[in-house]
Amino acid sequence: MTIDELNGYVESGEIDEVIRVAEARQCKALSRIADSITARGRVRLVLLAGASSAGKTTTAKRLCTQIRVNGLEAMHLSTDDYFVGNSRNPRDENGEFDYETIECVDMERLAADVNALLSGEEIRIRRFDFVAHEGFDEERATRLAPGGVVVLEGLHALNPRLTEGIADGVKFRLFIEPMTQPEVFATVCLSPTDARLLRRLVRDNQYRKVSPYETFRIWPKVLAGEKKWINPFRALADAEFDSALCYELAVLKPYVAGLLEMVRRQHPEIARASALADLLAVVHATDSTKVPGDSILRETIGGSQLEY
Repeated sequence: MTIDELNGYVESGEIDEVIRVAEARQCKALSRIADSITARGRVRLVLLAGASSAGKTTTAKRLCTQIRVNGLEAMHLSTDDYFVGNSRNPRDENGEFDYETIECVDMERLAADVNALLSGEEIRIRRFDFVAHEGFDEERATRLAPGGVVVLEGLHALNPRLTEGIADGVKFRLFIEPMTQPEVFATVCLSPTDARLLRRLVRDNQYRKVSPYETFRIWPKVLAGEKKWINPFRALADAEFDSALCYELAVLKPYVAGLLEMVRRQHPEIARASALADLLAVVHATDSTKVPGDSILRETIGGSQLEY
């Protein structure tokens, strides 16, 4: 889809149907992945990885639903909940916290919890407070149903170190990325990286009390971390999922355009902010009321019917 076509759908009112079709397409793709998982018969652990703001958490939760449709119980876990916290988090060569390395995950605790769940034992689910940068355990104990599947998502989910004590035969590996982006002009499309950056700007500002400037400042470190810690393991995936939504620029514009303009005015040296602001300027906005409550986009803009 081109930007002109997207604008045309917004102006004509056909954007509502575009949203319904785009969401249904993703639901169908997840259903097929769930079918592949259950068809194997032995899968107990789904490892879902993707880069920052690819939509991992919502995809994992929706995949759990599709697995349940196929008659198996499914439980979602996030590697983010197993961050060690700032008191133990590694630092980079500049002395800043390195949140991209696998060493920021408490791999020992994570492995123990996953093994306990697959063995039918109870655990207290780990959670992480991204404002305080501290982890905590839920008060209520949880047990996976016999024969159930754990869906483990996170930046490092495909890294063999994370689950090296679990037999490969029970694993299914899935990689997600917002791959199919709108055409800006003459066969030049918005890159998946920029699409994720727009999502992250909104998410960081709304939920993590991070300024848009700070998001841009750390973005090169995020990309360097992806190159080192995520991309090398993409080839291990049994399947890939396209988390892009062809209509999302029209919905994101009211949330992100002001953040981009703020960075452009205060930090004109950040050329990417100006380029993305110019792109958003030609996109016709639509409101978010038609976005389904379980959409990947709700992970960014809020209003999800799913629990995070």
